[in-house]
Amino acid sequence: MVFVDPFFLIVFLPVVLAGFYWVSTRFDGHAGLVLLLLASIVFYVKFGAAFLALLLAGIGVNFLVGAFLIKAGDAHRQGRWAALVAGQIWNFGALLYFKYWLHLGALLSPSSGAAPGAADLAIPVGISFYTFHQAVFLMDAYARKPEVVQYIGTASDRVSRVRAALRYAAFICFFPQLVIGPIVYLSEFAPSVDRKGFGRFRRSDLEVGLTLVLIGLAKKVVIADRLAPVSEKLFAMTSAGAAADPVTAWMGVLAYFLQLYFDFSGYSDMAVGLARMFGIRLPINFDSPLRATGIIDFYKRWHITLTRVIVRFLFTPLALWGTRRAFEWRLGRTSQKLISSWLPLLINFQVIALWHGALATFLVFGLVHGLWYILETEVRASRWWRTWSKTQPGDRLTAYGQAITLVPLVLTFALFASPSLSSYGLLLESLFLPPTDTSAMTFQVREWALIAAGFAIVWLMPNSTELLARYRPGLLSWPNPSTTPAVLVLRWRPDLAWAAFMLLLITAAIYSQSQKSPFLYQGF
Repeated sequence: MVFVDPFFLIVFLPVVLAGFYWVSTRFDGHAGLVLLLLASIVFYVKFGAAFLALLLAGIGVNFLVGAFLIKAGDAHRQGRWAALVAGQIWNFGALLYFKYWLHLGALLSPSSGAAPGAADLAIPVGISFYTFHQAVFLMDAYARKPEVVQYIGTASDRVSRVRAALRYAAFICFFPQLVIGPIVYLSEFAPSVDRKGFGRFRRSDLEVGLTLVLIGLAKKVVIADRLAPVSEKLFAMTSAGAAADPVTAWMGVLAYFLQLYFDFSGYSDMAVGLARMFGIRLPINFDSPLRATGIIDFYKRWHITLTRVIVRFLFTPLALWGTRRAFEWRLGRTSQKLISSWLPLLINFQVIALWHGALATFLVFGLVHGLWYILETEVRASRWWRTWSKTQPGDRLTAYGQAITLVPLVLTFALFASPSLSSYGLLLESLFLPPTDTSAMTFQVREWALIAAGFAIVWLMPNSTELLARYRPGLLSWPNPSTTPAVLVLRWRPDLAWAAFMLLLITAAIYSQSQKSPFLYQGF
């Protein structure tokens, strides 16, 4: 089941929503949470019973390990550490086996052709996301974070253990975050569920949540899905070994980036909105990344929850280890940077790349973004940059940064749609080399107008977080400055004018939804 499925929107969601508030009012918020768990299982089982069995097995293992980590005293330090390691071996072992094992041969034997894509393999749906949910939970349980201890509890009687297990399963299975994220910490989920009024109907939750769902639905089916045929035409040509003319090539790569942008942005809005309809605030995962002024700023805006969890698990420990070794070994400045910053960054970006899939194109994506991040870090730390940037107005620096960031982003994200490096090389030839035959070149006005409209929305209109800022739609990992022109700074209110706008979005979505196309990130 996907969020844009008419059955989900017209049947599943209203029934679950009504049932949740009825059960919570009739009994309590915990009963409502159990109903959400059951509904989430129904939501997920459509992807396959075997996938559900793997998910539930992981929940059982992680709950038992987490409960032990919380309950065991400091005298069991070695046992707690061994339990943490065993739990993480389960989590990442399952991820590596089910997502990457079948790709390994193709990566090691490029002569056999392009590796199969995620859609061609039986990869458990959502495993990339719920693995990190559970891995972070174990880390927080090991550290005995107060929110985690309170949510799971330390009681030893059977009823309390069953209650705690159901609460944990509801957190992992919660359907708005299960399949494509965001990657949520239990310390973020627990405050919403543990508040006194959880399960009581609040009109503002329904209004804000429904608004986000409709905005996200419109982004997906009205914009992203309309751009799909434009990009698919180009990548079908290059995948078949045929070059395209420069006009078609640039139109295709720009359309693909906007398609991916609005597809992921639409999903992110819908996920946060669906959770808010049940009174739960999830972290914001997408914050106008095309307004980024560089690659550093970009990763504070694109897939925010993935960036922060990779930094926590990988970059920070590696950087700390490198800093200590550099101090112990008394290395020079360049060598210090190499082991304390540059190598951790390169490893960090390779893991981010491989998280999307075990393809050579993703490895190149990670290498380029890692080198780009290092270069920008060094430039921004240089005396020349600090001196020059002080002489420039802030809006001019923003414009410069956005201008030089756009094209590299468009070119590198085209790797996501290229099945092999050879097809990507052909794409680059199509973009930058003069065509051998100019007679077939045409300027497709409708397609270019759609692309222009997409960029206008991206750069000029307030995003959903800004639009609903008064109602705190989700949790912010870190603040990002807005660059929305003052004249277009809009703020949503639950009034007739905005209701009419929402009705317009519903109408456009219904008119545009000719088929149930999955979200692109569901393939990662």
